[in-house]
Amino acid sequence: MSGPSPPSSADAIKAAAHELKLRRTAETTVRAPAGKAKTKTEKPRKPRKAKTVRCSVRLAESEYRELGKLKKRLARQGVETGKEQLVRAGLLLLAHLDPSDLKTAIRDVIAPEPATDESD
Repeated sequence: MSGPSPPSSADAIKAAAHELKLRRTAETTVRAPAGKAKTKTEKPRKPRKAKTVRCSVRLAESEYRELGKLKKRLARQGVETGKEQLVRAGLLLLAHLDPSDLKTAIRDVIAPEPATDESD
């Protein structure tokens, strides 16, 4: 008997997206101040939405095309997503890496290994 199969990359992305949603909802919950007790006349407060920040990132053309490929690949598996969500999921996955793995990933982005020419 074999153990459960390792989760696929699509499952990892779905799990990362789910965790991101959970974090957002946890950030938006509003707590009552410590010294203030709720009274019956006080209306319940609506939870605040997470503040968003507009950010512009420059990507190499090949990296931008890779985002499109990932988006199409997920669409074939029934996961509709946008490039923004892919970037967020990638950020969440990077946040959970070990420091040594994170250093390796960053080194590959800063100075990628040259492509080998297999036509020789």
